[in-house]
Amino acid sequence: MHALKEHRSPTKALPDLLNWAAVIDDGIVLNKDGSLMAGFFYRGQDLATVTAAERNRVSAVVNAALSKLGSEWMLHQDAVRVEARAYPAPEESAFPDPITALIDQERRYQFGREGSHYESIYAIVITYLPAKLTQSKVADMMFEETGNANKKGRSGAGDRALRQFKSALLEIEDRLSSVLDLNRMQGVPYVDEDGREHINDQLLQFLHYSLTGNPHPINLPPCPMYLDAVIGGHEFWSGIVPRLDDKLIQVVAIDGFPQESYPGILAALDQVPVQYRWNTRFIFQDPVDAQAGLRAYRRKWQQKVRGFWDQVFHSQQTAKGSVDQDAAQMVAEAESALAEASSGLVTYGYYTSVVVLMDDNRERLEQSARQIKRLVNNLGFNARVETVNTVEAWLGSLPGHSAPNMRRPMLHTLHLADMLPLSSVWAGRDRAPCPFYPNGSPALLHAATDGSTPFRLNLHIGDLGHTLMLGPTGSGKSTALALIAAQFRRYKEATVFAFDKGNSLEPLTRAIGGQHYNVAGDSDESELCFAPLASIDQPGELGWAEDWVATLLELQGLKLKPTQRNELHRALVAVQEKGERTLTNLQIELQDKDMKDALEEYTISGALGQLLDSEEDGLAVGTWSVFEIEQLMHRSDRVRLPVLLYLFHVIERRMKGQPCLLILDEAWLMLGNEVFRAKIREWLKVLRKANCAVLLATQSLSDAANSGILDVLAESCPTKIFLANKEASSEENVQLYKLLGCNEAEIRTITDMIPKRQYFVRGEGRRRIEMAIGPVALSFVGASGKEDIARVRALEAEHGEQWPYYWMEERGVNYEYLEA
Repeated sequence: MHALKEHRSPTKALPDLLNWAAVIDDGIVLNKDGSLMAGFFYRGQDLATVTAAERNRVSAVVNAALSKLGSEWMLHQDAVRVEARAYPAPEESAFPDPITALIDQERRYQFGREGSHYESIYAIVITYLPAKLTQSKVADMMFEETGNANKKGRSGAGDRALRQFKSALLEIEDRLSSVLDLNRMQGVPYVDEDGREHINDQLLQFLHYSLTGNPHPINLPPCPMYLDAVIGGHEFWSGIVPRLDDKLIQVVAIDGFPQESYPGILAALDQVPVQYRWNTRFIFQDPVDAQAGLRAYRRKWQQKVRGFWDQVFHSQQTAKGSVDQDAAQMVAEAESALAEASSGLVTYGYYTSVVVLMDDNRERLEQSARQIKRLVNNLGFNARVETVNTVEAWLGSLPGHSAPNMRRPMLHTLHLADMLPLSSVWAGRDRAPCPFYPNGSPALLHAATDGSTPFRLNLHIGDLGHTLMLGPTGSGKSTALALIAAQFRRYKEATVFAFDKGNSLEPLTRAIGGQHYNVAGDSDESELCFAPLASIDQPGELGWAEDWVATLLELQGLKLKPTQRNELHRALVAVQEKGERTLTNLQIELQDKDMKDALEEYTISGALGQLLDSEEDGLAVGTWSVFEIEQLMHRSDRVRLPVLLYLFHVIERRMKGQPCLLILDEAWLMLGNEVFRAKIREWLKVLRKANCAVLLATQSLSDAANSGILDVLAESCPTKIFLANKEASSEENVQLYKLLGCNEAEIRTITDMIPKRQYFVRGEGRRRIEMAIGPVALSFVGASGKEDIARVRALEAEHGEQWPYYWMEERGVNYEYLEA
C-alpha cells in the first residue's frame, strides 16, 4: 500500500488557529470553543462638539451597560481607520453646463492634492461563553437530527443558551443606543444579475476584514459551517514580522497606563493619517473572581511595604524599618479597587489593546508603526512594537479569540469606557441619503475638516433636506449659498430656484446660462412682465386664478360677496374660452362696477399694468431661476403680494419630483412679511413630498427668533449651517443659539471660527468645516460686489457665452489645466 503519512503534515495551518465555526442564526456565529458571537457597527458623537458633561454621561452609560456582564462574556472593540472613498468621478455627476463642471473639476483636483484621506469605522463584537456543561450542547445546534430524544434534549439546552444570548444582546443594545448609533451586523439579502438570491453577511465580512484587511463582501455559504476554512483560506507565514498573503503584519501594543483616565483619552488616534485596526479586548470577571484577583494583588504589594526582617521579627506596631511609600500607595489603591468591585457599580476584567498594521511595503509599515507608537507615548501611555509576540498579539485581536495574548492588567468598566473610542469624527455620508435621488448619487459637495478626515456635505437627512443657514453679515453666507447651488447641479435634472437680495447670485447665474430676474426693479431688467392668467385652461389653474384675483380685489379694499365671487368665476370662464387671457380682458368681462374699479390698477391702463397685465409671460422658468426681490420687498403690499403669490405658484408648478433646491437668501426680508412667512411655513411642511429642499439663509438670529415660526424652522430644518460669529458667546446670542439646539461647546466653536472660511454644520452629525473654495469657483460664487457685477454684464454683452473665460483671465485665474 502507498504510505500517506508523508502527505499529512501535523503543522497547523491558519484555519486551525481560528476559533470561528458556523453561523447558527442571523448575525450569530458559533465558535469552536462553544461560545456565541455577534457584532454591532456603531458611531458616537463628535468629541469636538460635545460638552464635558456629555462626555462623562456617555462613559457612565457605557459603564452601566457593560458592568452587568460577568465571566462568561468578552468584548472586542475595533476602530478601523480606512482610506476614504475617492472624489466622485466625472461620470457620476450630471453637470449640464461647462462652468459648474469646471468648478467641480477644480474641487476634485484640490481633493487629490491634499493627499490621502482617511475615515474611521467602529465595531463591537460581543462573545458569550456558556457554562462548561452547556458548551457541548451549544455545539449540537450545528446539527439537526429528528427522532433522537437525546439529541432533542441536548439541542434544547443549546436553544436556551441561544435565547439567553439574544436577550442579553437586546438589553445591551437598548442601553447603548441612548448614546451611540448602533447597527447590528446581520445578513443582507440581494439578487445578482443572474436572478439568484444571496445573503451578504456583514459579520462574516467584518471577520474577514479583521483577519486580512480586505473589506470585500462575504456571501453566507449555503451550508454556513467551517468558517475557519471559508474565511481563513489564506497563506500565512509566522515570524517577527508575519505575512498574510502579500501583506506584512506589525502590531503596536498599548500598556503602561497613566495615573488617571478621562473620556476620549485616546481620541487622538482617530486623526492619524494611517490605515490601521485598533483593537481593544476586555474579558469580564465576576465580582467574586475579580475580588480574588485584587486580594492577591494587594497581598503582593503589602509584602513590599516593609522589609523581610521587619515583618519576621517585629509586629506591625513595633516595626521600625523604612516604609516603601510606593508599595503602600499600591495597597491603598487595591483596597479602593476592592471596594469598587464589591459595590457592583463597575465590573473588573482583563484589558488588552493593540493597533494592527498591515501593508505590503516593509518600510512604510515600520514608519506607520513608529508614528502610532510615538502618538500613544505622547498621550501618557506606553507603547511597544511587538516582535516575537506579534502572531499572538494579532490572533488575540481577532473577534472571538480569548486565549492568545492574555494580558493581566485588571481594569474596571468605567476605565474601559474612557479608553474606548466612543466619539467619532463626522465625515458625512459619501452618497446622497435622499431616497428620491437616483441610486448611488454622490454627496452634494466635498469640504475639508480637521486632520486627514474628509467631509461630505449633504443637506438631506433621509428624505428631508430643509436647511437653515445663520450668521452675521460678512461671514461668507452668499458665497456658501452660491457654491451649494453650483454643486447641486451634479444631480440629473436638478432644478434650482432662488430668491436673492443684492444680486449676489447674478455672476454664477449668467455664467451657467440661467435666468436672472430683477423683479420690480429700476434697471433695464425690470421690464419683466407677467401674464398670470395665461395658463388658466390647464387643470387646476382656474381655481388658483380665482383666489389670486380675489386677493387683488381685497388689496384694493373690496371684500367680495358671494354674488361677486360667482361673477368672478363666470368672467374667468369666459376669458378662458375666448383665449385672450389678460387682466384687461377679465375687467371687460366683469359686469360688477365695484370689481371693475378695484381691478383697474392692475390692468394696462393702471399703474401696475406693465407688471401684471401682459399677453405673454416674460417668466421663462428653466432649471435655474433667480429672482432678485430686494426692490420688490420695499414696495407696498398692493405690488409685492400679487407678484410674490404668482412667483410662488410658478415655482410650485415646476416641481414635478426632480431634485429641486429652493434658496431664500437674506430671509429676514421674507420673515418680516406676513404672506411670505406663511408661505415659508407651508413650504417647510409640504415640499419634502415634491423632492424639494428649502435652504433658508439669514444674517439675523433675532429675526428668526421673532418670526413666530421659530418652532417650524428648528423642527423642519434638521440641517443647520452656522457662520462664524465672534459675538456668539454673548449673553443675548447664547440663548438664541440654544433655541436652535446648540450646546456650549458648539457655541464656543462658532465663536472661534474664521469668517468667510469656516462653517459649523449641525445635522446628522456636527462638525466644523472649510468649503475650500478655489480661484475658479471664487470667480463666480464670490464675486458679488457692484463693480464685479457691472463688469460681468459688460463682458457678457461683448463676448456672449464665452465671457466666463475672459472673466477668469482678467482675474488671473488659470483654468486650462482643469480642462486637459
